[in-house]
Amino acid sequence: MFAKPDDWQPLTPEVIAALPESPAVFEVANLVRTVLFIDRAQGKLRERLTTLWQDPTRLPVRPGGHYFRYELSAREEETLQKRLAAYRKRHRGALPVINHEAEQRPTGTVTPIRRDGEKRVRAVQRPVAGAVVFSTVPAQV
Repeated sequence: MFAKPDDWQPLTPEVIAALPESPAVFEVANLVRTVLFIDRAQGKLRERLTTLWQDPTRLPVRPGGHYFRYELSAREEETLQKRLAAYRKRHRGALPVINHEAEQRPTGTVTPIRRDGEKRVRAVQRPVAGAVVFSTVPAQV
């Protein structure tokens, strides 16, 4: 299991660099911790998250960035299936949005799909490490 159920960490190069290069299952979420993606690390957690972070076609840039948590596991496939089953149980059989989109796409395509169903392709740059990202969303008091 995760060290703490709510132990979310920002998905940034600095945090990723400190991770072990180990077998694991991870979840990626948005700013409000809505889980977007659950997958296995294929034996290399740090490398897998680095690759994911660097590819905006796989993990589209979102306001507020992404957060992740992970569970070290020598049995990645078994742990992944348990995580997906638990997610589906809490969400009426649905998969996380990126898992669902990946399941619907033909193999080899990487076209992000908006919630309204319209397909889009756009070039996006991730913020440089250490950059300040400003939000236009007013603070809730």
